[in-house]
Amino acid sequence: MSTLPLVYNYQAAKENPQEAPLVIMIHGYGSHENDLYSLKDNLGNEKHYVSVRAPLTLGFGGFAWYPIHFDAVGVKTSDTEMAAQSRDLIMDFIAQFQEKEGLSENPVWLLGFSQGAILSYGLALNHPLKFQKVMALSGYVLKEIVPSQYKPQELQHLDLFVSHGNQDEVIPVQAARMTTEFLEKLKIKHRYQEYPAGHGINPDNLRDLVDWFKS
Repeated sequence: MSTLPLVYNYQAAKENPQEAPLVIMIHGYGSHENDLYSLKDNLGNEKHYVSVRAPLTLGFGGFAWYPIHFDAVGVKTSDTEMAAQSRDLIMDFIAQFQEKEGLSENPVWLLGFSQGAILSYGLALNHPLKFQKVMALSGYVLKEIVPSQYKPQELQHLDLFVSHGNQDEVIPVQAARMTTEFLEKLKIKHRYQEYPAGHGINPDNLRDLVDWFKS
């Protein structure tokens, strides 16, 4: 049996496993597979949860999906080529994991934070028929890893929860606001929430996420 391309945590659905959605959790820069995985305790045990670890080791127990570079004056740029590679790596992982666990017919949802949210957009917009629900927390659409053209009929079943802190010092809230404009142009169903918070998930954000997830 071939080994899966990523390290991961997995908790199977406690009810109706043959039809339960598979929730893929994708962490942010400098984090790991145990981070978002703890959210399953708030979200309920009726889903399958898989939290994946990024391939790039940063040290101090942290990992990343792609490097972030700063120039001499502090301008930040993302390694978009490696971002695209990680997007495809996750897609490959999902297919292999579903086959391994006998979940090939189950719906697939995405839950990503920061870099994980950016990659969630990349996955859902490149493969819109593969995914149903997307939870994009503190991220934005990175244009280099999404298509330049879309078939509107393929996007109609997508449903997104998008949230951002309006005091975010890592990814400015303006990036999220521009992303919601992008979603509106494509007529993709979404709920957008801002919070008086920085780069993280505050209690109000968590409550709204759980309410949306369970509805």
